[in-house]
Formats: sequence, C-alpha cells, structure tokens
Amino acid sequence: MIKEIHEQPEAFRKILSITRQSISEIAKTAWKSTPPGIFYLAGCGSSYYAAMIPAFYYQYALGLDGRAIPSSEFVWYAPGKASHSSMLIALSRSGKTSESVEAIRKAKKAKMSSVAVTSDSTSTMSKECDYNLDTGVRDEQSVVMTKTFTGSALCATLLGIEFARLRGTTAVPMHFEDELARLPADTEAVIRAVEGQSKKVAESTDATRFIYLGSGANYASCLEGALKLRETSYVASETYHTMEFRHGPFAELEKGIHVFVIVQKGRNIQEQIKILKEISATGATVVPISNDSEVLTYKDSIRMPDSIGSELAPILYMIPMQLFAYYYSVKKGRNPDEPRNLTKYVTTEITS
Repeated sequence: MIKEIHEQPEAFRKILSITRQSISEIAKTAWKSTPPGIFYLAGCGSSYYAAMIPAFYYQYALGLDGRAIPSSEFVWYAPGKASHSSMLIALSRSGKTSESVEAIRKAKKAKMSSVAVTSDSTSTMSKECDYNLDTGVRDEQSVVMTKTFTGSALCATLLGIEFARLRGTTAVPMHFEDELARLPADTEAVIRAVEGQSKKVAESTDATRFIYLGSGANYASCLEGALKLRETSYVASETYHTMEFRHGPFAELEKGIHVFVIVQKGRNIQEQIKILKEISATGATVVPISNDSEVLTYKDSIRMPDSIGSELAPILYMIPMQLFAYYYSVKKGRNPDEPRNLTKYVTTEITS
C-alpha cells in the first residue's frame, strides 16, 4: 500500500501522456456513433467513490449530465426511458466485479453505450463493453485501492473533458488544463509535504472512532478516506457533507473522536472555520486538511502545499487520508495490504 501511494505521480504521468490519447479516441468514436445525453458513472466500493469525483465534474464544471450510481443500483433501477441516448461508464480495478459486469450487460440490453474503465484490458468488463478504457495503472498488489482509485477517477474525468469539448456548449476551464499539466509534480509535492504529518497524527492519536467531512467532490474523497481506514484498521469511521454534519450527527461528538475535515482555499472558508470551532468546543479532536492559514490553527492540522490548485483537490487531498490509514493500521499491528475478509474483487450472482 505505501509503495503504491508513492507510485501515484508516475501513474498520473502515464495517464496524461499515454492513456489520454486513447481516451480522446474513445470519446470521438462514441460521439460520432450516438452523442450521449446522460452519463451514468458506476462502480462498487472504492470504484463507486472514484466514480463520484468525475460525476461531480461533469455536472458542475463541464456542463454534462453526470450521475454517480452504485453498479448494483444501476442493475436494479436504472436506466429509465430514453436510455439509448445515455452512456454507462463503469469503473472497476479488476474488470471482474460481478455487479459492474452485470451493469454493462444491463446497459447493452437497454441499447446504451458502455465504457469499462479498468486496469485489465483482458477482463470480462473490457471484453463485453462497447469501449475499453484501460487506465494503464498496473501492478497494484495491495487488496485495498490507492493508485487505481485516483487513476480511475482521473481517467473518467479526462473522458468527460473530451465529451465536453465535443458537445461545445461549455468551455473547459483553462485552469483545469493547467492543473492537469502540474498534477504529477503537485502529487509529488503533496506526498513530501504531508507524509510526516499524517504519520505523526496516526501514531499520536488514541482515538478509536473517526469522522470525515468534505463538500463538493471532496465528499467522495472523504468517503474513500473513511473506507480506507475501515478496511485497513477495522475501526468505526463515518462520512458526512461538511455543512450537513450539524443536522443530527453533531450529537455524536465528544472527547475521543477524531474529525478530519477537508478545507481547501476558496469558497465558504468562513462558514467552515465556524463549524471547526463548534466541533472543537465539544472536546472532539479536529484534524483539518487544508492549505489555508486561517484553518491550520489546530494541533493536529495537516498542511497541504500552498501551490496546489483547487480543481483537482479531490485527488490530491486523497493522499493524506491514504497515508493516515496506512500508518494508523501499522500502529494497530494490522496488515494494511491484506485486510481480513476482503479480496481484490467480489464475485457473486446478481441479476436484474
């Protein structure tokens, strides 16, 4: 796991320099056939959370109708009418996960086009889909996903950028491309900056319960951060939208609970600072992950580099949560690469 966390910059370089070319061809071919009106982005477990990141970008930055949905829910409940003008983008590291395989089959029955975003071009999903998007992210030995999580989220996002350009109704923000060009170097900078901090927080905490808060696409990263901790250390962890946390879950707070909060520079900083103070007043430990100096006033803060931008924050802010999960697991005497009861992919019978 730790080796694969460190391999993310190189994985991003390969995606941006090599895989992106095939992503562009897939988008052009699919668009020429039937321009999709709705994009369903599906996956299971970590792959579902990875799908939520590009779905957010599709909807709020690229002018596309992007909808994240668990693969099993797609099999049972989607799509509705006019599905022929929709596209299923199914994410799966192995390309063998039962629910995602069946989702592609359901899409074909509904005459929807389908794209498999996988790390194995020989997998069942890759063979049965209309378009195979091989991420090129190979050799992840750990049962838990790290570089394949961020890699598949990046690939599905790049696919959306290509479709947005083909649609032509919403301009792709130039700073998006600027941040993509810097992503490998920014990832290296983040790992250098936060690894020691994440390790220190992991080794010093005596908490056995953890809460993760994020907004926008960072909410999906927090879901994955909490899952990484549950997978590797078997401890209780929950995730909420930052501002929604006041509406009920706030009653849980007390001393002994660690609350991770992603707060990036930009909008709603003052509102988020206010909720951090409210959380701290309950006795819970606040662990902000931020690059805003107003936020980084807590003892257990994790400072992100000032230089990183905001568009790709969900990918970059994932890294300290991956590192925390790893070091906390090691502290607990667990094996983060081989969690109990888990395998690299799930095969079970599922039908529509």
